[in-house]
Amino acid sequence: MAQQCWIVTGANRGIGLEYVRQCLAKGLRVIATVRDPARARELRALAQAHPGQCRIEALDTGSGESIDDFAKRIAGEAVDVLVNNAGLYGGSWASDAARQSLEGMDYALWEEILRVNTIGPFRLTVALREALSRGERKLVVMMSSDLGSIADNTMGQSHAYRTSKAALNMVTRGLAIDLAGEGISVVSMAPGWTQTDLGGEAATWPVADSVARQLAVIETLGAKDSGQFVNLLGEPVAW
Repeated sequence: MAQQCWIVTGANRGIGLEYVRQCLAKGLRVIATVRDPARARELRALAQAHPGQCRIEALDTGSGESIDDFAKRIAGEAVDVLVNNAGLYGGSWASDAARQSLEGMDYALWEEILRVNTIGPFRLTVALREALSRGERKLVVMMSSDLGSIADNTMGQSHAYRTSKAALNMVTRGLAIDLAGEGISVVSMAPGWTQTDLGGEAATWPVADSVARQLAVIETLGAKDSGQFVNLLGEPVAW
């Protein structure tokens, strides 16, 4: 069996960086994307420690031009798994939530969040259809959030981020239907409350544990799961 190729977006920190670290440890080949590779010191160190196994590419998922250029640069690749991880909250939950409140909503930020968190993953997935069709796994993982669950929203707040992830879940469902004929599966993943810059130190899951559990779930995913919303334990999440 050929070495699997994974694309991980937003790979410079947090969940994305840990995805790259654990995928490389599993012997997978990784195309890791960041907005500014020159500033991604930890990622570059990982790539240097795994020569020929990790390729770093510049990609801004909030820019259609950047997405199109990236797709052209990797033309000819066979991509097994695309992890649409790159996302934006606009600071941290602890210090910047007021920018998404009723009184302090930053509407320009809301538009940016939707462009990065919702439109970007859709556009990138469409741009990589041929590469995914050539892969063995043919799997797209949308990094969603429990905050994107409408049924589980009992506290309000974070309106911009919540709506972007709820919309991403609809993108997952729609793409799963549209791409089924091409054998491409699309699944939304809720990574749990994780100790990232967004989640903070009080969060439930250390980053390494969250990603390890996500990867264990991803190993089981296929066409039967396409269009679903699951968490890092493999459990269904309410829409």
